[in-house]
Amino acid sequence: MARKSATLGSVLIAQDFLPEHWNWANTDLATLGDIEKMGNVIKTRLENGGCKISEMYAVKHDKDESKLWNEYTMTYDVKFTTNHAHFLIKFSEGKTLEEIAPLVGVEPQFIEKPHRGRYSYDNSLAYMIHIKYDNKYQYDPHDVATIVGKKYIEYYRERYEAWTRGRAERKMNDTKNTLNFLKVGIAKGEINIEDIILNEDYRVAYILYNDQIKKVFESKASADSLLTGLQNRQERGDDE
Repeated sequence: MARKSATLGSVLIAQDFLPEHWNWANTDLATLGDIEKMGNVIKTRLENGGCKISEMYAVKHDKDESKLWNEYTMTYDVKFTTNHAHFLIKFSEGKTLEEIAPLVGVEPQFIEKPHRGRYSYDNSLAYMIHIKYDNKYQYDPHDVATIVGKKYIEYYRERYEAWTRGRAERKMNDTKNTLNFLKVGIAKGEINIEDIILNEDYRVAYILYNDQIKKVFESKASADSLLTGLQNRQERGDDE
């Protein structure tokens, strides 16, 4: 028996402003680029389809970027991603993803279902401005439009401390992964101290885990010295 789709309590929509990506009438397409007007179009379409919305927020992300490694310059090239909007919707009466997508007028893959856990919606609120992501552009909370419900800036003021703590915890977890990457790179001779100091993420790892990184450098130097000694002995024929 097929599993029944779940009714969603909230969704996070991400889509650009190209008309071909919205299954809307021409009058609604004229609002593309204006997140408040777009938000009201989406709100009306959902409510006409039987949804009840308790909160809804919209934000334009026009400064997102991705970093691509350039093997020739040995630096990251910054590439800006397509301008797009995020719409966060909380339902008092929702529908399934399969029902919501055609009501909104976008393909289902551009609608994110809530993750498990009690902080799922709170994390979505924080994501509107990237506050928990140290490596992403930090958007101004005043740029988030409130379509329905409690003003976003009120959430921001109430949750600021918790959100910034979450950013620190995420940064620490990322830095632990960076530390392992550095250890292997140092051991293989692919990363030196200059590389670490000149790279912001590597430098943070060096500051937080200075003793561990220094020990790897010392062990690498010791291993290299032993290897050189063995090679010299072999060249002199000391083992014969």
